[in-house]
Amino acid sequence: MTMVIIQTVIGLLLLAEVCARIFEEASLTDLAYSICRPFWIPLPLMTGVFITFAETVTGTLLIYLGISGIVMYYV
Repeated sequence: MTMVIIQTVIGLLLLAEVCARIFEEASLTDLAYSICRPFWIPLPLMTGVFITFAETVTGTLLIYLGISGIVMYYV
């Protein structure tokens, strides 16, 4: 049960970081700038897009596994 909670928390932190970077910007140039800075580390555009995509997929999968583990534990 502890691992399930840790998975859920890590997934939430990853998705919160992506949302904080994407939704804080007002214009498209600011959005492109923030996508290139995963974890606020400046990277080239394609590297930043790949890491942002991987971070989103990983966070989503961790949340899914965490919530499904919690549901299976209590059912």
